[in-house]
Amino acid sequence: MTALRKPLTSAAILSLAALLTAGCTGGTTPSGTPSAPDTKSSAERKAPAEGSEEDQGRRAKAALVGVSVDDPEFLASGLERVQDGVHDRSALEKGETYKLSVACVGTGTVNVVIADKAPESVPCDGVPTGRRVENAPERLPIDINAAKGATGMVAWQIVSVPS
Repeated sequence: MTALRKPLTSAAILSLAALLTAGCTGGTTPSGTPSAPDTKSSAERKAPAEGSEEDQGRRAKAALVGVSVDDPEFLASGLERVQDGVHDRSALEKGETYKLSVACVGTGTVNVVIADKAPESVPCDGVPTGRRVENAPERLPIDINAAKGATGMVAWQIVSVPS
């Protein structure tokens, strides 16, 4: 019986070793490094840390609330990708006073140029900024361009300012 026990013991040890080896390889990547469990939802994996374009756009527009498109003071507005920029030529009542508000949500900064004025740097932090335009021309050129590396969405709005 001892002669039979030795081969059976060796076979049992080899089978157990094979099972242990096979059971341990399921948690490794092809390179042999262990993989960490993925606890993020599919939405979290798809959306960047600062939010989706749709979310950034909603936040940028919401930062400019106060005048709806139905108000008589409202003149024009828009929403663009920071990378695309804004290049608008709004028709105004010559000589009147207006306010341009800009809100950018994302990363980096945008440069806002109104007519022939000096550029103003606006951070993409969701905080709106406003600039008065006094003695307005008939057409107001507005250019909003991304600074290097800027991403996100930029909203803008022009309203008339009562005299």
